[in-house]
Amino acid sequence: MLAVGGMHGGGTERQLVQILRHLDRDRFLPQLYLVYRTGPLLAEIPADVPVHVCEERLGRVRGYFPGRLHRLRVSDYANCLRETGTEVSYDRTFLMTLITAAGAQRVGVPNVSTIVTNPETGFAPVAGRFQWLKRRMLHRLYNRSTQVLAVSEGARQSAIRFYGIDPARIRTQYNGIDVQAVRQAGAGDPGDEWWSRGSRIPGARVVRLVSAGRLNHEKGFHLLIEAVRRLVQEGGGAEYRVALLGEGDHRQRLQRQVQEAGLEDQVRMPGFRVDAAAWYRTADVFVLPSLVEGMPNVLLEAMACGTAVVSSDCPAGPAEILEGGRLGELCAAGDASALAAALRRVLSDRPATARRTALAEQIVAEKWTIQASVGRLEQILTAAAAAGGGRISEKHSL
Repeated sequence: MLAVGGMHGGGTERQLVQILRHLDRDRFLPQLYLVYRTGPLLAEIPADVPVHVCEERLGRVRGYFPGRLHRLRVSDYANCLRETGTEVSYDRTFLMTLITAAGAQRVGVPNVSTIVTNPETGFAPVAGRFQWLKRRMLHRLYNRSTQVLAVSEGARQSAIRFYGIDPARIRTQYNGIDVQAVRQAGAGDPGDEWWSRGSRIPGARVVRLVSAGRLNHEKGFHLLIEAVRRLVQEGGGAEYRVALLGEGDHRQRLQRQVQEAGLEDQVRMPGFRVDAAAWYRTADVFVLPSLVEGMPNVLLEAMACGTAVVSSDCPAGPAEILEGGRLGELCAAGDASALAAALRRVLSDRPATARRTALAEQIVAEKWTIQASVGRLEQILTAAAAAGGGRISEKHSL
């Protein structure tokens, strides 16, 4: 049983879709458990995967008081595991772990929980109320889990410190992407006249920048807008076009920032795009200005499309993908000036950028495939099922 809150367009949900697609059906019968039947990726769930939705199973819940809904969800997940004869539970995101690890451990089903971001910086912005209690609960749940995974080594080290996880219980399990599918999708045309047209300024070079993710504070789009404002102010004979792909509760705030900076002609927000890879391929640079990351799939996808990348050096994720800057430009996180300087470097030295970009495309195809990632996960799930309700022993270690 794979579990996540909903099928929104974030990296976690997209990675889950890829796992569902690539799990070996001769060895696994995957099912999906959701809290809500929501999100644009619902249509991408494989047809042979049964979907169980907590909200629909519980029906209308009356009489709210602190903790009641959580307890109902834990009980429902435990019941769902019993009803389906599930042999191993797998969840992504700490909010889902609070439900599914608790439910699985209640009925003795082995559970594998995945930490998808650096909790020292990523926990507080999304944890909501009663953070001290949730952190305490996660300490207990993770240390009772059959196996805990982190999507990067930086996230693993952070989780050990933040949650107090036994280092022997948590291992790094990198994400992967379907390189061939990304390249096929990237071969298409974004179909946006503003993006594809030539320069309207005589003699000016068009510079296309693209970024993607949820439109929230943590993704740092406000920093990219400020960096572009500085580049436009400097001139330099370039006409900038910046596409921010995604949806989120900061859309209006970002639009106000764009208007106040006078960048309406330079910055657009086309929304969530299933053809994101085509935007990456046709861009000069993919930019990841995040304040917090775990293991950003979008960075891998842009590299697979043969696009130069500039990324903030978050405490976890990007530097591991970019090998400390060998495969793409890194800059200080949270610093618009540093981001603008990184873009200048990449755009000014085009031969060096082309060499680094070609190497990055090669490395992604060799190291970061979804087939390799799911193959490792299959071993982990098999070992967890064999371990029963306990942790993976040396007998089943990988």
